[in-house]
Amino acid sequence: MGETTSDAQEEQRQVSEEKRESAENTRLSQEEQRQIAEDTRLSQEEQRQIAEEMRDSAEEIRQIAEEMRNSAEETRQIAEKVRVDKEELRQAKEELRQAKEEARHSSEFA
Repeated sequence: MGETTSDAQEEQRQVSEEKRESAENTRLSQEEQRQIAEDTRLSQEEQRQIAEEMRDSAEEIRQIAEEMRNSAEETRQIAEKVRVDKEELRQAKEELRQAKEEARHSSEFA
């Protein structure tokens, strides 16, 4: 009968040890799940921040493109003004040349 009590006590000890191990495994599993949930939350936050940065970058690129278009238009306007000014200068030179020519002819006939 001593063996039976000893066997029962050993069995109880083993059952208690298995319960303790099971509880520890459950605790570790829950901790791992909490860590996974936290990692997922952090990952989602990082993705949100990256998306926000991408939106900001896209807006900056849009603004730069608009500034480039405006600058290109200003350059075209300046180029047109230079072309007109050159044409006016060419015409003024031609008029001056003609005036000199007429003055020379007038002085030859006077």
